[in-house]
Amino acid sequence: MLSRLIKLGISAVVFLRDWCARRLSGGGQPGTCVFLTYHTVSEGGRAHFARQLAMLGRLARILPGVRVRELEKGVHHAVITFDDAFESFFQNALPALAAAKVPVLLFVPTGYLGRKSAWFDYGSENAVGEQVVSAEELQRRVREEAIEIGSHTVNHLNLAEISDEQARAELRDSRQTLESLCQRKVNSISFPYGSGGAREARLAAEAGYDFCFGVLPETLSGTIHSGLVGRVSVQPTDWDIEFKLKVLGAYRWLPRASAWKKKAMRPASSVEMKEVKLHG
Repeated sequence: MLSRLIKLGISAVVFLRDWCARRLSGGGQPGTCVFLTYHTVSEGGRAHFARQLAMLGRLARILPGVRVRELEKGVHHAVITFDDAFESFFQNALPALAAAKVPVLLFVPTGYLGRKSAWFDYGSENAVGEQVVSAEELQRRVREEAIEIGSHTVNHLNLAEISDEQARAELRDSRQTLESLCQRKVNSISFPYGSGGAREARLAAEAGYDFCFGVLPETLSGTIHSGLVGRVSVQPTDWDIEFKLKVLGAYRWLPRASAWKKKAMRPASSVEMKEVKLHG
């Protein structure tokens, strides 16, 4: 709770700074965009999710899917994405999205279609895992609903921890399966666990993807560009003020703070240790 409140407080300061900058610029700033990512919406969270969609419509212009585009000057935009393709998405989130006429980008782990998620067991079914949609249901829904499909690899593996050959197979096979199943081009991938850097982005580009998504907050300015793009994680349980600040891009300071924290906690190198010993 304390960590959540600290993040909220810092983000409020970032928002106030942005607000002042907009006022001083007279509305001539470049357009901006954030990508939001959900994972699941429970039956009890449906009303909260619908409330968030209503707030989102007041805070940003919602864009359909993902492609390279110029952002309208002075306008804030947003794109909604969902990872994992759980059945709960179709049961609890999609009806609210359809009612609000909000498009969505859904990332699918093809090796789990029709199975329970087992990310943390890497192979055996997880008793507490959620059920992933079946191939037949996904195919039907894509025909009937405003859903854009992206890849979430085959086996939901951490791409940064496997070889180039394994990663290429995860990227290639998932894309081919989805394009065959849905009869449409798949040009985006969400890296499982948000674990992906320059190597993973390069391998994804070689496999035919235009966009790669992580989970570190980012606010795009001026254009939506291809390559590696950050997203801000949201949940139906977010406080209203928390959700609004995330939508408005005020949480974009988190990656820099995380990098600084890792650097500060990094052990001294052997050279530094020698210097300490010499001067001790």
